[in-house]
Amino acid sequence: MGEKLMLQKLAVNGIKNRWKDYLVLFSGLVISSSIFYLFETLSTNGRYLKENGAIVSIIGYIFTFGSVLLTLITLVYINYANNFLLSMRQRDYGLFMMLGARKGKIGQLIWIETMLIGFLSTVVGVIVGIVLSTGMQNIVIKSLGLTARYYAPIWWKAILWTFILYLGLFFLAAVYNTFLMTRKPALKLLKSQQKAAKKQLPMWMQFIQALIGIILLTIGYGVILNAAKYGVKTIPISLFTITFGTFFVFNSIVTVGISLLRKTKLAKKNLNGFTLGQLEFRIHDYTKILTVVTMLLALALGAITTGIGFNNITDKTAETQTAYTFGLFQPTSKQRTLIKKLDVERQSSYSYKVSGNAVYFEETQFENQPFQTVKFDSKSFTSSYTKLSIAELKKDSYPLQMFTESIQPNKQVVLVDAQKFAAIQGQKKTALFFRAKDTHDSQSILSQISNLEYAKSKQKDRTDAIQGNYDAKIYVVKPLYSGLEFMGIFLGIAFLAMLASCLMFKILSGAFEDVRRYAMLAKLGVRKSLLQGAIAKEIGILFVLPAIVGVVHVLIGLNLFKGILINPYYGIWLPFMIFAVLYLLYYFIVLFMYQRIVLRKI
Repeated sequence: MGEKLMLQKLAVNGIKNRWKDYLVLFSGLVISSSIFYLFETLSTNGRYLKENGAIVSIIGYIFTFGSVLLTLITLVYINYANNFLLSMRQRDYGLFMMLGARKGKIGQLIWIETMLIGFLSTVVGVIVGIVLSTGMQNIVIKSLGLTARYYAPIWWKAILWTFILYLGLFFLAAVYNTFLMTRKPALKLLKSQQKAAKKQLPMWMQFIQALIGIILLTIGYGVILNAAKYGVKTIPISLFTITFGTFFVFNSIVTVGISLLRKTKLAKKNLNGFTLGQLEFRIHDYTKILTVVTMLLALALGAITTGIGFNNITDKTAETQTAYTFGLFQPTSKQRTLIKKLDVERQSSYSYKVSGNAVYFEETQFENQPFQTVKFDSKSFTSSYTKLSIAELKKDSYPLQMFTESIQPNKQVVLVDAQKFAAIQGQKKTALFFRAKDTHDSQSILSQISNLEYAKSKQKDRTDAIQGNYDAKIYVVKPLYSGLEFMGIFLGIAFLAMLASCLMFKILSGAFEDVRRYAMLAKLGVRKSLLQGAIAKEIGILFVLPAIVGVVHVLIGLNLFKGILINPYYGIWLPFMIFAVLYLLYYFIVLFMYQRIVLRKI
């Protein structure tokens, strides 16, 4: 019992003594687990999904997909974070062994430390997730145009799944750490910070790798740019070729580039030669992580870009549904009064009768007031309206029938001449179509008109009672796109936080090896400011390389969303700015931590 308490105290003290090093790990895990919890509150709440309509159910599936992606990225993140933690503690474990501690007890210590980190980060993550969920209930769901009925910020299924996933992953990490550390001799653990230089590949092999990398990237980009031709094969082919193409580019072209730079005059200035030597020494060891970070940063930036892209096209997508803000059947006096308050761009009235399985319109009225349809130009991102002839409406009555489905479901629209129309038995009624110039400042009025029209509808589901592009926006496009936007932004930020952290932990793992090198330079008289500058350049290059290649991947990859986003490059500067700020923030965090480790005693 006493030994167990001592091990627990050692584990807690180990975390306390290095709390600054653990802080970034905690922040990444908290972000990941809180967003996972938030997604699960939506995707696992069956009553909320069932009782709030089809669109909410679709969004539930979207968040389930987001949870799966987040789980896959978390596996990668915990792997690199775990390696960083081991690099910090290997020397301590070796020292404990040298002092007589049994390997079994060291294994228990490692297991307790790893599980303690996982448990604490998961608990904090769930608490943050509950706070986010409360904010989502009060703010986000309303902004999506959804109802919050039966939505619960504290959802036990979400808590359970979050703990199962994250504690499960940390349990596997604890088992792996215990197995790995207890099989290493104490002397090897004590000398864990010493690494032998890897032999550089011959130039001819690097040339072949560069050629293979360029060919694979060309194939991958070509497949994406011709996605319509390759169909469902597009994603697996492009993912394979671009991933391995990126790996070979980093493993060859970047290595050769660094070697060539070492022979230039630039390498002789300040500590540039030392910095380039550091990079050349490590670049092969960094190739895998640079490839992983590049691909996943591309996914993160792509998620943020497409998420914001859905917000940009909400209005435009709604406008493409029909040329009219509303189509009203037998408009009430209240509706007519509300219409007078609007700035109406176009208005048309048509007579109709309902008989048997058809809704009849008098075609002569369409000569004086042509019915319009909408056309959207994705290049200029503008809508235009074209008049439909009577012949065109007779051939394809869908543009008109989509309005009659609400009041007369499953009845065919038929246009007849004045004589036939007069002979049809049934009450003569009026259909009023209008297009408002501005729907943003008039939402209150338009919502009242919509509610009055829905009261006449024979459809129970609001999404089946769409009476114009305003209804399409509020009840279909906005809820669906806002759900995608919300998931894209949150998922992108979570990916970025974890994946930038993967690179950070990989870089920091090498910091302990550099302590002696920088200490030696300091003893030789090199100023501390020059040492700080050398570190800033080295880390900056390691951050810039995946960022540049990742941005290129995103710019090409956005072509996959042309069919969904209409113009995926519209307003692209905003997500790129968000990405740059967050990525730069991580760079400064890594720089600060690296300098604190390496220059602590200088």
